[in-house]
Amino acid sequence: MNERLLKKLLKRKELGNFRTLQIPEAGIDFFSNDYLGLSKVATSNSKLECNGSTGSRLLSGNSIIAVECESILAAHFEAESALVFGSGYVANLGLLSAVLQRGDLVFYDQYIHASSRDGIRLSMANSVSFKHNDVLDLTNKLASSNSQCNYVLIESLYSMDGDLAPLIEIASICDEHNAYLIVDEAHACGVYGEMGKGLCYQNNILPQIFARIITFGKAYGSHGAAVLGAESLKAYLVNFSRSFIYSTALPPSNYEDISNHVRLEELNELRSNLQSNVSYFRALCKVLPFLSDETSPIQILEYANPLELEEVVCRLKDNSIYSKGIYPPTVPEGKSRLRLCIHAFNTRKEVEVLARCLQQ
Repeated sequence: MNERLLKKLLKRKELGNFRTLQIPEAGIDFFSNDYLGLSKVATSNSKLECNGSTGSRLLSGNSIIAVECESILAAHFEAESALVFGSGYVANLGLLSAVLQRGDLVFYDQYIHASSRDGIRLSMANSVSFKHNDVLDLTNKLASSNSQCNYVLIESLYSMDGDLAPLIEIASICDEHNAYLIVDEAHACGVYGEMGKGLCYQNNILPQIFARIITFGKAYGSHGAAVLGAESLKAYLVNFSRSFIYSTALPPSNYEDISNHVRLEELNELRSNLQSNVSYFRALCKVLPFLSDETSPIQILEYANPLELEEVVCRLKDNSIYSKGIYPPTVPEGKSRLRLCIHAFNTRKEVEVLARCLQQ
């Protein structure tokens, strides 16, 4: 292999952040993004004539079931249109690289996902980060913009901190400064809002949003993602989003799973179970300094001493709880953290074991 590539690989090993693919260990799941447990639920009984998509949506890969799926998503999430992509990463990449133009200025929360950062890099736009969830910092930077077209890019629920964006305040600021608001709801859809319609719906700001990104590989237990927005936005992406145009479509069974999962009658009960487990967990751990919102299925604990975190991870493993610590240099010194995910299917006993291990 190229010598420069080998040196980069060796450097990563030296820094201690070398990645390898591992099979998750068996045990109690407080680790996955399967918040509602839908990855274990079979919803399709149909006998599809075609297992593969056969091509991109603009060639042979489009189908009645794909079109129906997008209509169902648009109606369910109260949007004019929905366009399905192969994953959340591909959706963010395709949306941002296509929409952001030369001379535009995008303001993004410093904690946004890597896919959004990559989408910005592929565009011709200029970009400025603002402090995480800092409304004043965003306001000041928007006020100083000389661009004729400004965008604001945030997530409604942040994966690595488990905290919620101040959506109402940010939407109001965007209105005041005529900025287009884009919200990634990857971790919020299916969990928050009536029938899982997300935090933007719950906060009643849908008319103020240019585009929402929702995904189906987390709470919905399937695969894929969609961009929600105006019909004109969908038409634009079909014509200019390279990650949509040149990607093979999802297989028909995937569209069917998505359509079925977002409309499951049991969703409200599952969401209720999830929130009950989250509330119970936080009640058992009142003394612990969580970074996360008290309603979030993602619960984050920070440790100044990485050795202390390692002790906790080992203690969890001894109790058959699979988890991973996040250590420097992946995070700054003194900011080691434990990322936990609470699920609808976790039992009270499992939650109690988790809480006890964290507080020993």
